[in-house]
Amino acid sequence: MSDWNTLHFFDDKTFYTKVVPDLLGKGELLKKHFESKLGNNILWDNRNSKERIDAILKFCHFFDKDFKVHQDLYALISREKKPGEQYLEALHAIRKDEKEFKEQNSQVIDDLTEILPLLIFSECASFNPHLILGRNIFRSRVNARPKSAAAEIITRITDQEYGSVFPYNSGIVNWVTNDDLQLLWMDKESLFSTDADSEDYFQEFLKFIEIAIENNLGVISGSNMKESILNSIKKPILAIDLDLEALALSCIINYK
Repeated sequence: MSDWNTLHFFDDKTFYTKVVPDLLGKGELLKKHFESKLGNNILWDNRNSKERIDAILKFCHFFDKDFKVHQDLYALISREKKPGEQYLEALHAIRKDEKEFKEQNSQVIDDLTEILPLLIFSECASFNPHLILGRNIFRSRVNARPKSAAAEIITRITDQEYGSVFPYNSGIVNWVTNDDLQLLWMDKESLFSTDADSEDYFQEFLKFIEIAIENNLGVISGSNMKESILNSIKKPILAIDLDLEALALSCIINYK
């Protein structure tokens, strides 16, 4: 079964001024969502919540300033080859260290992976409407001039940061801030559709980015998220209402 990837409107300023401080502080928002009915539905089991929440808060203190990379994991996988160490030997050791890190922290990584979408889509992102990314739809239809600012920025839509602890096929993938979307827009001449058949999708992607910028927002991508649960969030703080039919959009959709 292929992965289902999507792109959503994201208030990065609220994320960095409200959500991240909560995850680095007392975790009051985290506790609210972790112990909620939807939190239980997402986690399947939210018993022992105090211990699990405390573990998440402790774990979050090791993220970088952008809250994308776990610094301990990054240090393990980016270490240089030791003197006299063979390349394949060093690569094996790094992969072994990465595997052990994730196994040792599997419970907290799983909990954070599962609860973070609920926290984000309740407080600073809009689940609907969203742009379909599919498994390879976006990669196969949207391109950019190599080494351009646009090329670097659109990579963040589909790729995780080096040192991310999140699984590649579940939950939050990555996000692009409003500031970087504006840089992307300034360099949009570097963007192009792969071929004539990709043009409609390409234009809808540009429209999605334009709407985000007009609303002073960034964008956030996810993979195989629990759509029915996230779509049932009551009164999400960020709500974007688009008349998709009037705008004649087919790749920007509302999950129903």
